Order: sequence, then structure tokens, then C-alpha cells
Amino acid sequence: MDENSISKETGERFFLEYFNSDRLFNTIKRTDYLLLNAIQSRAGERGRPGRTYLSDLSAALDIPIPTLSKTVERLQDKGLVAWKTDRTAGQTYVKLTSKAVELMDNERRSMKAAYDRVKAEIDEQDLEQAMKTVRKIAEILKESKQG
Repeated sequence: MDENSISKETGERFFLEYFNSDRLFNTIKRTDYLLLNAIQSRAGERGRPGRTYLSDLSAALDIPIPTLSKTVERLQDKGLVAWKTDRTAGQTYVKLTSKAVELMDNERRSMKAAYDRVKAEIDEQDLEQAMKTVRKIAEILKESKQG
């Protein structure tokens, strides 16, 4: 694709065709992976190994608990999390299932392989420039969303 054809692209096609990272995910959806990763990275914050409390996750992700609850319920229906109540704390928590851990490991390997291929096929300086450009685009989009 030459420079002129890039300028003719619509915004929608630009984001759907060129920056669609969902294509990297083979076994779970990108959105599910992101939430599972957040659950995994926050597990044990209150000294309870493997547990991530819904209230902590809600605060960290800035997602209201009712919205988060619906999403967690969907993950539970898929067999990716176990949702339980900690009677001592009086709060609910989620734990990743072994299925979720396995699928996430598979996705991580897939992402690493894709990244390794990018590094092998794109000159380091070109890749650095591309990443600088992508970060700038992300910054612009974040500002646009807030404005």
C-alpha cells in the first residue's frame, strides 16, 4: 500500500483493518483475555492467594460492580472463572480456573511468536518509529475520548 492509498482510507477501515489486535487471539476473545489478565495480576492482593475481590477489581479497572458482575458471570458460564463468596470478608471474589490459565498461556505464546516475527522482519529503527507513532495515536485517541 502506497502513501496515497493510506490517505484515502476511512477512519473505520484504518482501525478495523490495520490495528485489529483481536486477530492475534485464537482461543479466547481479547476482551476476555484482558479481564482474565487483570484478575490474575491482582490475585492475592489481600493476602488470599488466587483470589481477586470484585470490589478491588472494580476500583482498579474503573468499571462499576454491576457491569463487572455481568462480565464475570459470562466468564463463569464459559468455565474460565469460579465466582465465590468470602464469608469472613463478606465479599465476593473470583479465581481463574485451570482452563483459563491454560488458554491464557496459549495466547501468550501466540503473542510472543507474533512479536518475535515482527522483530525479525522489521528493522529495529523502523519498529521504534512505528511504536512511537502508535503511542502518539493512542495518546490522540485518549484525548479525543476525554474531550
